[in-house]
Amino acid sequence: MASTSEARSTDTPSSRAFPGWLGHPLVEALCIAALALTLHLVGNGRISLFDRDEPRYAQCAREMRQSGDWLRPTFNGEPRYHKPVLIYWLMQAGTAIGGDNPFGARLVSALMGAATVMITWGLGRSMLGPLGGRLAALMLACAPIAVAEAKMATTDATLAAFVVGGQALLWRLAKGPSRSAALGFWALMALAFLTKGPVGPALVACAGIVSWWWGGPTACWRRLHWRWGLLLFVALVAPWFITIGWLSRGEFFRFALGSQLVDRVARGVENHGAFPGYYLVTMLGCFHPWSALMPAAILAGWKQRRERPELGFLLGWVVGPWVLLECVQTKLIHYYLPALPGAALLVSWLVGEVLASGVSVRRWRLGRLAMGLLGGTALAGAVGMVALAWVFPAPMRWPLLTLAALVFCGTLFAIDRFRMADTRRAVYGLVTTWSLVMFLTGAWCLPSAEPFRVSGTVAAKLHEWSDKESARPILANFQQPSVIYAYGGPIGVINSYEELLERLESGKPLVAALRDVDLDRIAMLPEISVSVRETIRGFNIDKGVKEKLVLARLDLRTASAPALTRRDGAGTGTLAGEQIDVE
Repeated sequence: MASTSEARSTDTPSSRAFPGWLGHPLVEALCIAALALTLHLVGNGRISLFDRDEPRYAQCAREMRQSGDWLRPTFNGEPRYHKPVLIYWLMQAGTAIGGDNPFGARLVSALMGAATVMITWGLGRSMLGPLGGRLAALMLACAPIAVAEAKMATTDATLAAFVVGGQALLWRLAKGPSRSAALGFWALMALAFLTKGPVGPALVACAGIVSWWWGGPTACWRRLHWRWGLLLFVALVAPWFITIGWLSRGEFFRFALGSQLVDRVARGVENHGAFPGYYLVTMLGCFHPWSALMPAAILAGWKQRRERPELGFLLGWVVGPWVLLECVQTKLIHYYLPALPGAALLVSWLVGEVLASGVSVRRWRLGRLAMGLLGGTALAGAVGMVALAWVFPAPMRWPLLTLAALVFCGTLFAIDRFRMADTRRAVYGLVTTWSLVMFLTGAWCLPSAEPFRVSGTVAAKLHEWSDKESARPILANFQQPSVIYAYGGPIGVINSYEELLERLESGKPLVAALRDVDLDRIAMLPEISVSVRETIRGFNIDKGVKEKLVLARLDLRTASAPALTRRDGAGTGTLAGEQIDVE
């Protein structure tokens, strides 16, 4: 590995990428922000919401707006106590600007994702110099998981922005006292708490503990003005929590603390348990291609952490949240998102050191491993895209093959440049490659699957047939939240045949989209008459499987009614009627 004395300066001629007016900080910031916003927004209005979380959040925000109740989130007319209220308020602002549609629902995440990129840019300039800020922001702007979460109507991009803002203010406090920075830190921690509960402050605390242990700056914690800072935190957080506790008669806290906090820590809820080291494996793909350089960056940073406090700060930011999340039994790839800006900054520091040394990254400790991970992960991704091209619907074939070719060729170019010690071109080549991959995914690949997604068609057919038949729509074993969002309002949900009979006995007939297994079982019930109306075929892109549903009318059976009839009533025991292929 090159000596540290040779690798300190990152502002060498070979490392400057934007000469002249393009190198002005304001112009650079605008260019990076434009790139991030483009990748975060492209295609959002053409891609319907993905199950399960997106439609739940979007429908909650819609129902709060429709009801005029700004305090109690509901989904499908029932209280939803999974998360605090701030995300629903922000999403209502997004739909007010972008419309009550997927684009509007996702707008807040897109803006928050771009804000995270720009905070990383500013923090990188303060910590590592202009090159460090530029590279870290570009890496984060095109990282697959960061782009994906910024395009999702969920809490994660918003939480990451608040956490990263808090980390940036801690670094500001490490450089000297600042009452405004301390005030901003506590305000951001309160906003993070109002977004996703204690997870945001917990991630910051774990990062700080590891940073302190490994030689990071400690003065920042003494300069937080804890007494009035905690008072400010409580003043911002307490009003809504006290109010919802009173309005829900304590049910919010029983659910939020029991099902959402304790159960997620103690066991993998909703089948989201995973093996130890889950985040090390998944981040290879989710933070690709920069994850390939992480082992070398961590090792190099570890060796210099005592001499350079900023490296101890970054190591704590990367490792602390990982240790915490590995201890939590419920594991999802986006949980690690707030730590990725720290990872981007650490990798950008390594790249700057390699540039200053003038040698190939392969000569650094774990440099050969980095090239192996870069090539191996890219090859696996390209092969996976080629395989999916023959599994997913035919219109997705060319987009997926194009993406596979981009990944393969861009990675080959980068590996060749790394080998020739042309690190600058290698890194900017990867930025270009993955910016194009993310852009084409949103602009071409995902929209090409939209005609095959069944949820919107099911919602439209439930509307149509409930009007024609003067019937009430219900959801049975096909209970995708996106159907409820696309329908535009609450739909009855049944989970047992007893509930089905109760609804039929209470009034109007029912219309439902059923899978074959439930259709057959319902038809066997002596009290119910089933009349098939349409068959809907499509593709469930969330699960990568084909989907077949039968739209049927359900009535209490009369003495003359058969168990299962076609639309015209001729014949029994067959699934006849008009077939609608979602193509």
